[in-house]
Amino acid sequence: MTLFRRRFIRALAVALSCLATVAVTPVADAKKGGSDAGQRLSDRAEIADLTYCYAEGTDAIGRGELAVGKAIYKECFTTGAKVAAYFPGADPNGPPGLLAVGTDAWAVAVQGVFETNGYISTQHLMSNIRIDLDGNSGTMTSYLSATHVIDPAGAVELAHGTYVDNIVRTSQGWRISKRTLYLISFLRLESPAP
Repeated sequence: MTLFRRRFIRALAVALSCLATVAVTPVADAKKGGSDAGQRLSDRAEIADLTYCYAEGTDAIGRGELAVGKAIYKECFTTGAKVAAYFPGADPNGPPGLLAVGTDAWAVAVQGVFETNGYISTQHLMSNIRIDLDGNSGTMTSYLSATHVIDPAGAVELAHGTYVDNIVRTSQGWRISKRTLYLISFLRLESPAP
């Protein structure tokens, strides 16, 4: 995918996110008060884009493009971001099944999981984005529905879960400083034998 096309898709996602934010949250923003509703809407659109940014980077790694995934992750996270994943059935108060500090380390961890499981491509879909801001920091939650392709005509693995993020405003814009994935399901589907 060309850099122009990737940027166009991200810009379109931000624009659609802005429309969704305007349609869904004006009452919540009005209740919170403040003098700059336009800035709040802009912040929310930029923050929502972080979860799409992450999905884009993860899917680049899923296609075998580790360097592209690492570069995209740098646009989503702070330098020392902590990223963790809890697998279905794991104790959410216990240690995560996968943990890394920094975008490069997380990209390598993701690549390892994908290669170990034989994935040749992935598609991560994000939804139900909720943002709670407190000045220059806040939290964001979002839902995940992901397809991991093993054989395009024969087998996929589907994952569903919730991301819980800590977000901060940096000199480069909003970034995720901590991301935790709580997977609720992971299911392998195979085509019946011919």
